Amino acid sequence: MLITDYVYYFINEIGIKTKSFQDFCVILVIFYILFKIIFNYNIINRVMPSYSYNGIIFKTDKLKDGINMKEFITKNIPEFKENSWSIMNPFLFNGHLQTMFAGIRTFRNVDVLYFTRQIRFANDGGCVSLDQVVSKNQFDNFNKNDLIIPKNQPKEIDEFIRYMTKEEIKIQENGSNDSKAIVLALTGLSGSSAESYIRCLYNKLNKNLNFDLYVMNSRGCGNTNLTTPKLFCALWTEDVRCLVNFFKEKYPNRKIYLFGISLGSIVMSNYLSQEGENSNISLAIALASIWDLRGSSYFLENGFISSLFYSTAMTFPLMMLLKSHSNELLQNPIFKSQYKNNIIRKIWKLKKFDDIFTSKMFGFTCADDYYTQASPIYKVSKIKTPYINLSSLDDPITGGLQVGALPLDQAKYNPFMTMINTSLGGHVAYFKWNNTRWYAEPLSKLIVNFHEKLVSQDGYHIEIDEKHLPKQVLVDGHLPVPLNSKI
Repeated sequence: MLITDYVYYFINEIGIKTKSFQDFCVILVIFYILFKIIFNYNIINRVMPSYSYNGIIFKTDKLKDGINMKEFITKNIPEFKENSWSIMNPFLFNGHLQTMFAGIRTFRNVDVLYFTRQIRFANDGGCVSLDQVVSKNQFDNFNKNDLIIPKNQPKEIDEFIRYMTKEEIKIQENGSNDSKAIVLALTGLSGSSAESYIRCLYNKLNKNLNFDLYVMNSRGCGNTNLTTPKLFCALWTEDVRCLVNFFKEKYPNRKIYLFGISLGSIVMSNYLSQEGENSNISLAIALASIWDLRGSSYFLENGFISSLFYSTAMTFPLMMLLKSHSNELLQNPIFKSQYKNNIIRKIWKLKKFDDIFTSKMFGFTCADDYYTQASPIYKVSKIKTPYINLSSLDDPITGGLQVGALPLDQAKYNPFMTMINTSLGGHVAYFKWNNTRWYAEPLSKLIVNFHEKLVSQDGYHIEIDEKHLPKQVLVDGHLPVPLNSKI
């Protein structure tokens, strides 16, 4: 029997009736194309988690023996289990297509959420805007005369964002002793609360009344005017620190969860490594994290597609930020010396931008110096907060294992770390066959279950196997020299 006879039999068995040989040939071609897509192009996203050797144990009064992160994920989040799989959009069969689709398509009317905004100031006088998810009813029903529009901030923000009213600010300042949870998202480069990669997760979490959802818009981003002549960088953690302290002051009984995306995940990791055991964070989740800025920069600047498209696409909104905030930034003598036509017209790549502006404005000598100091990969051992890292191995911006951009081996020796790696997904994309983002559902399950089944339970605490923790090798940056050693 010929292969065409088998196909003909299969087609008729599944209920597709062929009236002529021409119909049969058309269907045969369609099946051939589908088989080629499935077998020649990888559309199956596989999950490959990596757990620490001696992971922390979560205990409650109900869980006397405790549970580690691997057991918790296996039991509660099947999408993150070893060898679990899902089907991605067959037309977005690699990281480049996934990433480009995320950047090109508008998701304005998908996962629509409404926010109220307040301006929060750091100790240096700089400000960020803090957007909180509210119901449409609360968003619509207010007196315009009661809106508090901060000085020097734009009156109009966005059709889905408004400033808080006097009453809302009063409620915020009075605080609360309730035990609801707070989720704070740190956006990607020049991002804001309008980003669809945040809204897809928050739209699911918003169905749970026990969560208050916030987004921190970095300085100058999301229609936030600067109040000091300085933007942001991956090592600037003071704004996150001020917000965490603000939440702990106003809501002492609430647990705080951090969700960092791309650049936001670097800021988050740096904050956690700086604070150690005093982070006040119950769980940190990183999506499309950049651990080694130098490795990722090399990957981004030297890949043909990455250099041609991504680096330029990421640089353009940064240049627009400089232009829109130039009046304030020109008060900075370093910025003023660099912001000249003969210099800025040559900036088309991200590393060039960081070399001329970001590094200099924050006191670094050059982009490489800034990248080295800001890379969390050198500080993995200092993170003392339960941490879930979700990365796609085909991410064309952060780079995968080929440039050593993921600290898989290091993370195994930090009991707080869990690395969830996927074969597909691109950079903050993960589009399934119906163009919904795959990570939204499992991450929402992770946060809700972690809060309800562990953190909010009586007697919750973490136990660490101190005996098997790796010892720090360096002393003040040096290898110790044994006294009276003999060769």
